[in-house]
Amino acid sequence: MSVAARVVLVLVGATLLGCGAGQATSAEVTTRRSADPAALAATIDQAQAVIDDVSATGATLRKAAYAQQRAFLELARRHGERGAVLARLSSAARSAATEALRASDALSRIVPRERRFPHWRIAAPPAPRRLLAYFREAAAAYRIPWRYLAAIELVETRMGRIHGLSPAGAKGPMQFMPATWAEYGHGSIQSQRDSIMAAARFLVANGGRRNIGRALFHYNPSQSYVTAVESYAREMRRDGRAFYGYYNWQVLYRTISGVFLLPVGYPRVRPQRLTL
Repeated sequence: MSVAARVVLVLVGATLLGCGAGQATSAEVTTRRSADPAALAATIDQAQAVIDDVSATGATLRKAAYAQQRAFLELARRHGERGAVLARLSSAARSAATEALRASDALSRIVPRERRFPHWRIAAPPAPRRLLAYFREAAAAYRIPWRYLAAIELVETRMGRIHGLSPAGAKGPMQFMPATWAEYGHGSIQSQRDSIMAAARFLVANGGRRNIGRALFHYNPSQSYVTAVESYAREMRRDGRAFYGYYNWQVLYRTISGVFLLPVGYPRVRPQRLTL
């Protein structure tokens, strides 16, 4: 197993940063920077309120989730202001931000800045209800909490948005090496359902029912990776709506010249540089 490429995963859950493919140049997207801790906290609280609203769907939810993702990215970069922002947040938003920062800090230790854009294709993931049904089916079949499976796919391919090989040759939405797939996979390595079921089988075979952290380490031998997956899973256990926020996070790719949004349709659609 291995992380698909390398994602700016921080709050970014997964922003694979991988193999190169062209210099990092693109159109630029300007977004308003929250000028002070109070403004940044307000942005995070507002986004959290929408994500936690069971009536929020479609464009409204996507917009809120992306606002949350961008605000978390900004907060991760502003180390000296973290305490001031967290202190102003509602309890729900503070939990989400804390877990995102924990994941971001962990992954920043293993995700390098790349010089070139990756050889990926970015596509829309399956509908959230369908994807959640796959996670729950695997959890019921193998007695592994579904939040860990969802967190793995968030980190690996941003819920299946990223189509491409990892630097080590891992494939599919859950990023299996071919030899590992031959042992645990049934069906197609590119299938969402088949890959999620295989990931559950892998975790069980590596002691996931007794010690999920150890099983995750077998999935990807990095304690930073384990910390990130456990952080996202913990937030999904706390907040039943967190999955829908993570589901709508986009692919943010970190290069030496900045952070870029890789939109659906990439590489046909150009990357967009974020102004942070």
